[in-house]
Order: sequence, then structure tokens, then C-alpha cells
Amino acid sequence: MNFLNYATKPSFTVKAKIGFPFTEKLFVMELSIATMNLMKVDAVVKKTRFYCTNKQPMSVEKKLVQNGIRDCSDGSDECVNLAGDAFADVNEMIANPIYRAIFWITAVLALGGNPFVFIATAHSLWNVDRKKNVFIITSAFILNLCFSDFLMGIYLLVVIVQGTQFSGSYCLFDRGWRSSSLCSGLGALAVVSSEASAMTMAAMTTFRLVSAFKPFTIRSVGVLRVLLAELFCWISAVVLATIPLLKVSSEYYTTDVWFPNNIFGSDFVSRENMSLLAEKITGVEPESWNDVKQTIKETFPRNPIQGEFGYYGETSVCMLRLFATTSEFAWEYSTFLITINFLMFIYMVVAYVLIYKQSNHMKGSRSNDVSSKMQTRISRLILTDFCCWIPICVMGYLSIGGIKMPPDAYGLSACLLLPINTALNPLLYSKAIEDQLVRAKKWLMEKLSILRASANRLSDLAVKYNARAGEEGDRVIEIRE
Repeated sequence: MNFLNYATKPSFTVKAKIGFPFTEKLFVMELSIATMNLMKVDAVVKKTRFYCTNKQPMSVEKKLVQNGIRDCSDGSDECVNLAGDAFADVNEMIANPIYRAIFWITAVLALGGNPFVFIATAHSLWNVDRKKNVFIITSAFILNLCFSDFLMGIYLLVVIVQGTQFSGSYCLFDRGWRSSSLCSGLGALAVVSSEASAMTMAAMTTFRLVSAFKPFTIRSVGVLRVLLAELFCWISAVVLATIPLLKVSSEYYTTDVWFPNNIFGSDFVSRENMSLLAEKITGVEPESWNDVKQTIKETFPRNPIQGEFGYYGETSVCMLRLFATTSEFAWEYSTFLITINFLMFIYMVVAYVLIYKQSNHMKGSRSNDVSSKMQTRISRLILTDFCCWIPICVMGYLSIGGIKMPPDAYGLSACLLLPINTALNPLLYSKAIEDQLVRAKKWLMEKLSILRASANRLSDLAVKYNARAGEEGDRVIEIRE
């Protein structure tokens, strides 16, 4: 008897066709066994085969998955997972919709607010009396701050636009994107923006510190000195950002490579494994990373190394490596950047506290007004810098100490704290936005006063109308009587 002929028929039909006792319970048991056997066969097949999403072909060998070669026509064999990326998933370059919204909002703020402050400051600087040396120097700092923070807006806009282009199938572009020159350039641009902004703020703090304690000395400071200080800030920021991009430093900053192959089971291969492969091929331990790349190129001419994942290619948004551990490459560089910004923040806090205390010693109503304004600016500075840089620095030091940071910590730091800090600086330092807010408040108060006056007039008219109506009513009653 062929059991499969009756497996799909009801139990009473089976009883009618067979000539020996066949209980319904026995039939269910045998059906369950057959189903379990089919499931085991399917599980074995899934362990050795990968089913293509569009079924063209139906499936490929499991060893061909994520080897850098599209064996499925839709490339689904290369879109299995993107483990370790704090932002991306298989479909989206920035998977979290909140992160995408933050990128858009911060980009609009940086690209819209900074040019406005730049134009307003330049206009004031053009019309100011040349004898007002302090105002000229402060305005020069503001202009540099606007430009540096505008660069952050460019970075954010390009990243979010690229994410829109890759939307729906990001995994197909992940390797090529993170190892591209554009991604590395955007990461360097973000570092230039943040470091130039922080250094400009430190230089501005120094200027204000000197002007508070030696007001007559600061008046003799020429604009040329300020320009030289800003030039030093920009050169330092550019050097710090571009060092990881140099070919001579690739051995220090490269962590992984994009290497299509059928050897490692993945096209995302660590630098250590590539060095071991080169050693097995030549029988000699390679002396440098360039020797490893040359050996691989000669051995696999059809599938050479397609790209290197350097300092800015760790995540899909091409941000610098904020939280490194001592077991990772280039952790010293990350520590150096965090330490520089931490020390600058401490310096600015101490300096503004001293400025505030010095301003309180000044006498006269004007000095009290200056002290009040200075206190407001100090509060803004400490609050924004503390909320942005100190959490990043603390988490960076914890990571170096061996405490693993969750992916969300990196995501919030890279897409919120760092960009917001540089995008809001001109709004805090410049009087342009403050003046506009004062004007808007004044206009709103005038409109409210007009509305109140109109409401009072209507109320008076209503009272008078009710009074007259009452009088007319009394007269009608008297006439009737």
C-alpha cells in the first residue's frame, strides 16, 4: 500500500478503501511522521542551499552567500545581514526613521541658519566703524564659525541624499559605498567642520579672556593676528581630518577589506585574515600591508581587493570612529581626537567662569548689563557643549577602558550630539538671531496689545449696549403700565 496516496484524503475515505483495520489515530500518527520527515529534508536543504528572493535561480549553494559575487539575479544572496553597523540594515542606509529625521532637520538648520548669520554678520562688519576693533575681531570669529558649521550641513545633506538613492536595497551598495572615496571625503569633512568649529570657539574664548582682564591691550590687537589664529585653526583641522586618507597611513587605519572570494565565506574580510592568506600563499610573513595587497593582486587577478574600509568606513554614515577599544586599529588616533576636544571644553568652561567673575567686579550700570549678557552666553556655552561633547568624551574613555558601548550610543552621538553642536553654535554666539527674536517678540507684543485694546473696546460697547437696552426695556414697561 502506498501511504502517500491516502495522505491527503479524509480519514473516513481511507477506512472505506482499505480492507484491514486502520484507525483514525494511526492515520494521524503516520501523517505526522511523514510531515516531520519532509520538514527534516527541508531543513537539510536550507542548511546547504540559499533560496533567491526572485527565484532566479531558485537557490544557490550556501557557500556562495555574501562572497561579493551576485549569484542570484536580484543580488539577494549578497543581502543577508549587515551586522555591526549602528545605522544601516539590509534595506536602508539609515534604518531608524528618527535618525533620518534628525539628519534632515540638522541639515536644514545648518544650511539655512549659518548663511543667514554669515550674511547678517558680514553686513554689520561692512558698515561698522573701523575703530571698533573688538567688534571687528568678534565678527571675524563668527564668520569662521558659520563657515565651519556650514560644512557640517553639507556633510549631512550628502549623506541623507545618498541614503535616499540607496533606499530599498542598500545592502547591494554597502561595500562599494563605505570603501568609496566619497564616503571617506565626507567623514573627513565632518571632522574638519567639528574641529575647526571647536578650535574657533577656543580662540574666541581666548580673545574674550584677554579682553576681560586686559581691555586696553586687546584694543591694540590687529586683525592680522586674528586671521593668523584662524588660519592655524583651519590648517590643524584639515591636517587632523586628512591624515587617515593618506595612502602612507592606510596600514594603520585599514581594518577590513572588500574581497570577493570563495575562501572565507564572506567578501568582508579582516586585515588579519588577509595577512594570513598572503603568508600561506608565499610561505613568508609579509613585511607590510602593501606586500599583502600585492600578493593578493598577483594571486587573484580576476578578483582583487575591491576596496578598503578605513577610519571613516566603519558605518554607513561615514562618521569618524568615536568609541574605539585598545584591540582595534587606530584607537590611539580616536583617543587623541577625544582628548583634544575634552581639554578644549575644560579650558572654555574655566575661561568663561573667570570672565564672568571679572565682569562682576566692574562697576556702573553698563557693566551690570554686560555682566548679565555675559552670564547668558556662559550658560548657553556650558549647556550646549556639556550636552554635546562631554557625553561623547566620557563614552569614548569608557570604550577605551574596555566597556562596550551599545550601537544606539554611537548612533545618537554621531547623528545628534556632534552635528547639533556645530549647527547651533552661530545661533548662540551671534546677535543676529537674538535681534530677530527680540523684534519678533516686540511685534507679537504690539499685536497682542492691539487685540487687547480691541477686546476692551468691544467689552465697553457691549456694556453700553446692555445698559441702553435695559433703559429701553424700562421705558416700555412704564408706557404699558
